[in-house]
Amino acid sequence: MPAIRKIGNDNEIDRILNRDFVSDFRSGYVEIGEDNFCLPIYYEYYQEAIKTFKVRNDDVFLCGHPKTGTTWVQEMIWLIANNFDYDTAAKKIIYERSPQIEFPALFDITKLCKDLPYMQGLRYYHILEGIKSPRVIKSHLHWSLLPEEIRNGSKQPKIIVILRTPEDTCVSLYYYSQSAEAYKGSFQDFCKLFLAGRVCFGPFWKQVLSYWNERHRSNILFITYKDMKNDLPAVIKTVAIFLEKPITEDQLTKLTEHLSFESMKKNPAVNYEVGLEYAKCDGAATVRNDFLRSGKVGGYKSEMSPEMIEKFKAWTKENTEGTDLVLH
Repeated sequence: MPAIRKIGNDNEIDRILNRDFVSDFRSGYVEIGEDNFCLPIYYEYYQEAIKTFKVRNDDVFLCGHPKTGTTWVQEMIWLIANNFDYDTAAKKIIYERSPQIEFPALFDITKLCKDLPYMQGLRYYHILEGIKSPRVIKSHLHWSLLPEEIRNGSKQPKIIVILRTPEDTCVSLYYYSQSAEAYKGSFQDFCKLFLAGRVCFGPFWKQVLSYWNERHRSNILFITYKDMKNDLPAVIKTVAIFLEKPITEDQLTKLTEHLSFESMKKNPAVNYEVGLEYAKCDGAATVRNDFLRSGKVGGYKSEMSPEMIEKFKAWTKENTEGTDLVLH
């Protein structure tokens, strides 16, 4: 298994992390493996359960960095995979229909989810293994931390990876972190953490490239947030073909409307209003922001200073040089 090291207070960035990004529900962080992947300290307890998780060939895994559009794509995938069952989609919250494999590792679940016993401890993985096919499972993990059966190719689930520019991802993650992860620092300091790979599931480019380097696998599809904003029906068709699920024009029209930003924002099954209110009441929120906030491409330009934008450009160039990955 990759080496796990506790993140201390050895430098300014780590001191910001341990000062402004901890709470009663998340007391610290670890870095994992050669890419120094950043996760809450609770990950160590769950790593074996994730590594040995029993994968099925008819599973669909949705992977991507947090706040790249994963919930948007999650709803799309679940409905396509489940024959457009809008009734169940309305009755069950998205994270119950489509669980996140590493969720228990993100917080001290015994405190944050004390009224939700099914989310506590290793029983979570027994419940996941009991979900009927086709399972749609989300993960923000680095490729190297996914279940072993995926990485070694012994199982061939469909894997859909969503990509978004780091600038827009950073801004969206900042507002989310205030609402759900008790971040209490400034936006400037958050950008520093993001660039240094010291946000949960960072470093950003290490996470993204860990999937991009597996693009030769026939069971992986990459889509982008920008393409979804520019031509959602085309992306829906691409995903349906990849999942080998036929879709009629009427079904396409209805799903496009269902997945519009306005519809998603009002939909309690996907807008995380219940979860964010729960976080607020339990002290895991410092500011109450909407989970689905603006949905814009390029919105970072009105949030970041010109100097910070230049830092992001230089950092992106440094991390993507020699790859053929370009995000706009």
